[in-house]
Amino acid sequence: MERKYSLEGINISVLEGEFLAVMGETGSGKSTFCRLLNGIIPHFYGGHLSGTVTVDGEHTDESSVAHLALKIGMALDDPENQLFTSSVRNEAAFGPENLLFPVKEIEERVKYALSAVGLEGFKERQPMTLSGGEKQRLVIAATLAMNAKILVLDEPLCRLDPEGAAQVMSVLGELKDKHKIAVIMTAHDSKKMLQYADRVCILKEGRIACCGAAKNILSNRTLLEENGIQPPYEADIYSVFTEKTDDCKEHETNIPAVEIKDFSFFYTPENPVAEKINLTIVDNDYIALIGHNGCGKTTLLKGITGLLSPSTGNIFIYGKNTSELSISEISKETGFITQNPDNQLFTDSVYDEVAFALKNAGLSKEEIKQRAENALNMVGLKDMTLFPHALSKADRTRLVFACVIAMGCRIIILDEVDVGQDYTGCLKIMDIANALYSKGFTIIFVTHNMSLVCKYARRLIIMDKKGIVTDVKRKK
Repeated sequence: MERKYSLEGINISVLEGEFLAVMGETGSGKSTFCRLLNGIIPHFYGGHLSGTVTVDGEHTDESSVAHLALKIGMALDDPENQLFTSSVRNEAAFGPENLLFPVKEIEERVKYALSAVGLEGFKERQPMTLSGGEKQRLVIAATLAMNAKILVLDEPLCRLDPEGAAQVMSVLGELKDKHKIAVIMTAHDSKKMLQYADRVCILKEGRIACCGAAKNILSNRTLLEENGIQPPYEADIYSVFTEKTDDCKEHETNIPAVEIKDFSFFYTPENPVAEKINLTIVDNDYIALIGHNGCGKTTLLKGITGLLSPSTGNIFIYGKNTSELSISEISKETGFITQNPDNQLFTDSVYDEVAFALKNAGLSKEEIKQRAENALNMVGLKDMTLFPHALSKADRTRLVFACVIAMGCRIIILDEVDVGQDYTGCLKIMDIANALYSKGFTIIFVTHNMSLVCKYARRLIIMDKKGIVTDVKRKK
């Protein structure tokens, strides 16, 4: 059997104070490349390693991960895998405390790191109560607090809103320029990499496809598209969405698909997550919902799907108050696709995944088979015997799509499903949403990718912590 390498023939050096962007399609080897640098490979992962990886003069296969952590800080793409203490402050302080730094220095490092990522007022918050983007900022802060010579960041921007991403990139640029810290970052955002990176290395199927000056690589549109990378894009949403939505009065004769009245949700009354939201979503709407991390977007979506009950106010689905419906009844109308499809997949085959909820609903074998096959054909998944977790991330998301379609849901909600996807994967997923919209489905998607908003949405809603601040339609 021919040996298949995750990475092969890699030869590259990174200088002190250099910013190297590592880009490429999902599965091209970017995360494997990162894990080589701090010794996670070979010390914690199986497999065969040949060649050498040297960090600050030391061979990683001869040094422990703990020792390498003094030289190289690492932030992974999924923040929940790196958060485990009881407060934001403790999370940022964990590394320096374990290295027995003086208390005063630890507090100075924590203050700097949290301020750098915009979390200075969050010290006592529990990490699990943060939004996805805020969790990502916290992981980066914990990495910054270690004061390492080299920072390795695996998709650190993927969950951040544009303002948060700009803030983090500014900090990284300052560390590079003023303190000569080397930054090695995997990313899909070519615009940000063009602005900050010195060099870009594109991986394709585990090999280096090209490596050179960022301005040369990222100005080659053909090269980028051949490698599944979105070319730098200037998205001006206000030139695309210009018509004020007049509370959907053109559809006032129809029962709205979703009607939200004075919706508020809080864990404690002093700290509302979402407050006094009023919104009407008509049947066959196609909405992009955007806003800063932590402004309540996911909370609102969970309210619509029944995963959270309003602290005050009401939500109606096709005229029925969700407070009077069970979650199973709501799920027949609304399908919720999260940014991590692995949290929604748990059977042994693609077919069983789509059939699972249908079996629980008591449908006949014939109807289950028909619904499952139709849904899988609709999302373009042909082999029904495959193990779900062996699929690419884009295909795992498409499988969740098939599950909600098979249930007969007419309202499809996508919560940052582009997170961690390459450009090709994003387009695959959004093209499915677009096809469903053309068949009369109602689509609501949350994203920080303004190019997706401009390409697909028909209506734009912008939220902040005060509620909905903008509601406009696509220019005709």
